[in-house]
Amino acid sequence: MIKKILIYILILIFSFSVKAEEQKVEFQYDGLYLRHINLDQLKTIYDDYDYHDFMYMPNWKFPPIFLETLPTDFSSITDPQLRNRLFLQIVTPLALKLNEEIIAERDGIEALRKEFEEKHDLSPDQIKYLEEKAEKYDIFTRLKGERRYALYFAELNEKVDIIPPSIMIASAAIETNWGTNRPAQIANSLYRELVWYTDEGLEPLDEKEDKSYRYKIFPTLYDSMKSHALKINSHVNYEMFRYNRHSMKERGTSLQGRDMAHNMIYDSNLQNFAGILDYTITFYMLGGVDEAQLAPLELPKSMR
Repeated sequence: MIKKILIYILILIFSFSVKAEEQKVEFQYDGLYLRHINLDQLKTIYDDYDYHDFMYMPNWKFPPIFLETLPTDFSSITDPQLRNRLFLQIVTPLALKLNEEIIAERDGIEALRKEFEEKHDLSPDQIKYLEEKAEKYDIFTRLKGERRYALYFAELNEKVDIIPPSIMIASAAIETNWGTNRPAQIANSLYRELVWYTDEGLEPLDEKEDKSYRYKIFPTLYDSMKSHALKINSHVNYEMFRYNRHSMKERGTSLQGRDMAHNMIYDSNLQNFAGILDYTITFYMLGGVDEAQLAPLELPKSMR
């Protein structure tokens, strides 16, 4: 199988019109990663995996195809329906991958919590790990010893949890104007995340007065999504989101994007963002994606 995969990569590289040093097609253990490809090349790959739409996938299993950047000629799409559908196809696997990573992180913290409750002690490496998680999720306390770690575990239990994919997908669509705005095209920014008082980042062309901020530049689209998810799971503005998520989980209620959209009022400077978010999730029927998963990586259809 490895030989077949290598042959497939070579076929893709030599059939693509972009330069080999710029183009990237890489099979990893969890999926197919693509960079610097154009629309025709992407369509070939999607067709090879029977990925023709962002909905109605068999058993709600999506192929693990991860674009690191938008297609090089994405802005050339003139049909808004085609553009929007393709944008959803691109972003959906990234949102599902995000939750897989959050679940893995949560499982690691939970395993450590159980060990702590049994032994009432942590090793130096475990303490370092826990302190790093507390810093990452903006948890602070002056408590010491067991009480400190118990508080960390309680806070992390509420903060390190999944986010409905429909929220991440619809927010990206709104903030990037379906992948057409400058931050998305140049900075891989799906949520227009800002950096302040620095020369690093993408300068806003439409800002005439306030020169104190720029759009953060991300290596990949997924890095942008991951950064935004961390903000949702740590920042004080999303405390109600996290509280309601935890309450729904305690009640055994399925976590749906539409049910959580009203908690996202601080997610954007756009007026009535929560309402627009709810509308986008509803209109594009993204609720089904909240129950979806990534399929295992397989050989393309043409090689099975």
